[in-house]
Amino acid sequence: MNTPDDITDVHDGVMVPRVSLDSIPIEVFLMICERLDADTLLRSLMYVCKKLNGIISDNYLWKKRALEKFNNCDVAFTLTNDFKEETFNWKQFAWHTELEENCWSDYQINTDNLIFNGTHYSEVDAVMMTKSGDHCISASRDRSICFWNTTGIDTNPVAHKADSHTGWVWGLNMYDANHFLSCSWDSSVKLWNMDNFSQDVEPIHKFTTDAAVLTVTCKENFIAAGLYTPKVVAFDPRDSEKHLFELNPHTRSIIELCLIQDYYLISLSEDRTISLWDLRSQKTVKSMYLAEKSSRFPMCASYYDNVLFIGDSRDHMYWLDCSDGAFDVLKTVNFVRPLNTSRKRYKINCIKCTNYGSIIIGGNEGAVYFITPTSPLRVITKIDSGSEITSIDYQNNTLVVGYVDSSVRVWKKK
Repeated sequence: MNTPDDITDVHDGVMVPRVSLDSIPIEVFLMICERLDADTLLRSLMYVCKKLNGIISDNYLWKKRALEKFNNCDVAFTLTNDFKEETFNWKQFAWHTELEENCWSDYQINTDNLIFNGTHYSEVDAVMMTKSGDHCISASRDRSICFWNTTGIDTNPVAHKADSHTGWVWGLNMYDANHFLSCSWDSSVKLWNMDNFSQDVEPIHKFTTDAAVLTVTCKENFIAAGLYTPKVVAFDPRDSEKHLFELNPHTRSIIELCLIQDYYLISLSEDRTISLWDLRSQKTVKSMYLAEKSSRFPMCASYYDNVLFIGDSRDHMYWLDCSDGAFDVLKTVNFVRPLNTSRKRYKINCIKCTNYGSIIIGGNEGAVYFITPTSPLRVITKIDSGSEITSIDYQNNTLVVGYVDSSVRVWKKK
């Protein structure tokens, strides 16, 4: 009987012994893994055989790969109270960082670019991706909302509701897979159905407040609106006439709201403070200045895996540890731009972190930056476009950006 090593293949008429993968030393496989990109390892090579699957699934392999990449920099996600080296998902971390850098460092080649222009005639103050990345929504000071297809070459809107509100439309948020929210200077928040959104459709619900609404956030059966006054108002969409509660945690207008882990409500204010509210106990957990002796104030926030990233009006970012309800500042990072920039002060209008690989920011300079979640940070790429950026969103390898010049631009990975 032939053993596996005795079995031969024929190549160009020559009998060649078939080598068993089990006979190859692990060191050889590790050398191969070091030279291949993470996407190839995880999508292809790990399914070749059980031995490769075991090697590529090893958390230590990915930890070593990630630490070598960042060369002992402080990484936001590894500084939180909940971080444990032995259980942290190093595979996802290394994979995301490589995917983001491989795509966006050469975005001119790796992405398709669409420009939606001519429908909005005033500043686009909010943009939002659907979860699939196949459509995006934009809202403007011209009081309209547009629904766009990001998968083709048609730059006309799928739907354009010109009279969505009677005031500037200032914010958008996805309520669930089929519904979204808009908020406006007409002192209202509206809930829309994406499936039938058109010029003629009416909102499913309309929630009214006593002042202009600048920001909105939500989860199932809960909507919170931040007002131009120092007030946060919460609604239950099942009873649109009733306020769940009202908060007055600040002394000036509410710029941004976000939900953390479904039960912490975070508000950012023009009074230079942030406030943290526990929805379970309905109590304020903490109110604080991020920069007490400075005129800069928080502008925008984005949450991912126990870290809240906040951008301010004077080119600073803050990392907050959200684990265990601590909300302590991990780092204050100064975003130092290239020396040839003309603006002395960089206002970060929008920030987005959707995975371990990058933080995306945009502001008054008119450029989108993909940066690493490290200190010191590193710029992966800079996408110049001229006009001031008001809003960004990122889902499923698709970036959408709203501009002061009334345009909406999309970059989608090929």
